[in-house]
Amino acid sequence: MPSSKEPQPAPEPPAPSDEAPSASASASSAADLTAPDGYAKALSTMWGLAPVPCTQHEQQLIDLDDGTSRTEDENNGAVQEPGGAELLYWPDTCTGLGDYQLRALPDTRVGLLRVDAPKSFDSCRATAGTGFGALALSERTDREERGFVEGAALCSVTDKGTVSMAVIEHIAGGAVDDVSVSGPLYIWAATP
Repeated sequence: MPSSKEPQPAPEPPAPSDEAPSASASASSAADLTAPDGYAKALSTMWGLAPVPCTQHEQQLIDLDDGTSRTEDENNGAVQEPGGAELLYWPDTCTGLGDYQLRALPDTRVGLLRVDAPKSFDSCRATAGTGFGALALSERTDREERGFVEGAALCSVTDKGTVSMAVIEHIAGGAVDDVSVSGPLYIWAATP
């Protein structure tokens, strides 16, 4: 017997929210993008690490003022021209796969904001002063012990005074593959 009910219209999608999405499914809370006095409203872009085969003899430099990256000739982790970059991703030994290292460049303020810490301007600025030494990203156990996991963030106060929060949203690769990392980058620029 046919139904006498009229078809119901499809429900409308939820309205966009002003709240930032959580860094990842494993993150405990959403990012608080409130800008304090002296800083512009947070801008959002993307950042990432993408290794090339070490036989190409390149290392990647990442500038957390805007998320851009560039390459230069690899020189055993030495940097020829930092050009404002905060992070270096380089092949340590080039003896096989999975040998890329990540570290903060000298004279930069970079730290790792743990996954369970609040994702905010204040917590990121405080974390930036804790330091970030070399980490072999292919070593999953080391990554997890240091807290470099999905939902954590690399925080920096850059040479321009910008506070940057590079959220680790995706990690791909591992023991036999060089690791790629990507996620949102939140940037609070200092205002004049």
